[in-house]
Parts: sequence; C-alpha cells; structure tokens
Amino acid sequence: MSDPDFLLSLGLKTQDLVAGLAGGVVNALVFKRSDPISVVSSMLVGALSANYLGEYAAKYTGTSPGTAAFLVGLTGMIICQIIVAAAAKWTPPFLKTGNDV
Repeated sequence: MSDPDFLLSLGLKTQDLVAGLAGGVVNALVFKRSDPISVVSSMLVGALSANYLGEYAAKYTGTSPGTAAFLVGLTGMIICQIIVAAAAKWTPPFLKTGNDV
C-alpha cells in the first residue's frame, strides 16, 4: 500500500504516523491523561516526531523503522511534557515580586 500523494507532499509516512499515534496512546495510558486535549496533543507530538525522526533513529540504533518510530514518538512526548512542565513553573524576572527594576 502506498501513501497518498497529499501525505507524501507533506513529508508524512503512514507507517511512522501510525507508530507515533500508538506511542501517543501508550503515553496517555501510562501517564493517566484522560482529558481529550492532552490525549490528542500527545498523539500529534508522537506522530510528528516519529515521522520526521524515526528514520534517522532506525539508522543509528539498527532497529526496524516501525520500532524506532514508536520509540522516538514516545521519547518526543516525554521531552515535550518536561518542557511544558518547566515552562509552567518559570516566571519571567520582571513579573517576580519584590524587584525594583
């Protein structure tokens, strides 16, 4: 089965998208995310990171492309989750109280 021309024109491969979406489902189940926005965003981040980085990960790790895409998608979601959590805790210096700048 070949990918539709529209997906190929965007640089998207069906196999990698499915692997990333599966990683998003696993992430939602493991981290007990139940709200729809978290689940959908997790799946999108996983699918896109798996699609664009899975091929390179497969070359460097020597695994099959599907396995590498799944692992890259899962790792990408965890990294994004860490970045979002850190950004939520960060307060710009000019908003901190007690500073007379």
